[in-house]
Amino acid sequence: MIDTFVASVDQVGVLEMKPCLEQTGGFYVMTDSFGNPVFKESFKKFFEVDDGGHLKMGFLATIKVLCSKEAQVSGAIGQVTSSKIKNHFVSETELGLG
Repeated sequence: MIDTFVASVDQVGVLEMKPCLEQTGGFYVMTDSFGNPVFKESFKKFFEVDDGGHLKMGFLATIKVLCSKEAQVSGAIGQVTSSKIKNHFVSETELGLG
């Protein structure tokens, strides 16, 4: 998801970024300055936290990696965890720490 916060009176390329925003389900807030009340309230709402200190917005993204039958996935780089699915795409040996 690509979300964009823009504060400018000049062209910033939002029209060129429109496909990225639409295809990822993102949104943008565009005002004339960072001090604009619309910008401030939108920014605060975007980063609201619950009582436990966690962001209220949840992404729940899932990444599926499919490969040829000659290769198997053992691990990944980044903030990911295993979905514990066992099939011919997943190696028995788990590498890395999520």
